[in-house]
Amino acid sequence: MAGTLTDHFFNSRDGLRLHYLEAGSGQNTIIFIPGWLMPAAVFRLQLESLSNEFRVLAFDPRSQGKSEIFQGEHSISRRMNDMEDFLRAAEVKDYVLAGWSLGVLESLDFIERKPQAGLRGLILIDNSIGEGTPPPARPDKFFADLGDPQRRKQYLTNFSQGIFKSNTPEDIASAALNSALQMPGPAAIQLISQPYPRTYWRDIVAKQQIPVLYAIRPHLRAQGEALQRRKGALAQVEVFAEGGHALFVDEPAHFNSMTAAFARRSFISAPIPVSGQISGTAAGGGQSVANASQTSSGN
Repeated sequence: MAGTLTDHFFNSRDGLRLHYLEAGSGQNTIIFIPGWLMPAAVFRLQLESLSNEFRVLAFDPRSQGKSEIFQGEHSISRRMNDMEDFLRAAEVKDYVLAGWSLGVLESLDFIERKPQAGLRGLILIDNSIGEGTPPPARPDKFFADLGDPQRRKQYLTNFSQGIFKSNTPEDIASAALNSALQMPGPAAIQLISQPYPRTYWRDIVAKQQIPVLYAIRPHLRAQGEALQRRKGALAQVEVFAEGGHALFVDEPAHFNSMTAAFARRSFISAPIPVSGQISGTAAGGGQSVANASQTSSGN
């Protein structure tokens, strides 16, 4: 039934009990992959809204959300195997893959390492995709905070609150905090330490022959403009001027309507070209805010 969320569990190939949420039904599926330490439950508003038209799934990677906590290495190969096991357990056929934050990088890594025949579209939510100027390196204090149990708790509490800008439903805020706090410290550090050059992500996106939607805050606008120039009509860039990092929670109506329209285009046999503009919300509603030929600062 559309709007009704159900819990599902399955065992990974190495025997860990993993979880995902499901709403809606049908052959066309939208899959959400959460960010660093975050749970599937942050996508509740998307599951409830988009399931009126699509089957919608949100995955809890190992040690996140309701998936079993794993004390060993959270290696890239293990995470990619988990995602493949998830798609098989859920019997996914045609799908649009939506990754947020670290989930952007893990989604791109997944389609590069383990390409699936049913992939019809790609949604990349608020993370760098290797275009433009590299962001500044994380300060040493970041890793020191994560390595100390007491400092880690305070850091992750602040982090989990800071990803939302306003009007966060209590269940989503609580799920985000609990998921972040349960992740083993070494795993949290390992997950944030990606071993690839920035060009790895850029090159994966560049070679995709499917529609790509890049949903970002203004500081990533320059990367959106570079993506638009590189991919033309296959790329859609949407700037969320009013939301925080979890922009799909802060601006759910905007995000959900945009995602539904993008998924419809992706699931038809011949994608309809989108306009060559970067659009987004400003005070007064959604509107075009920058042409792809313009430049602005960003990571």
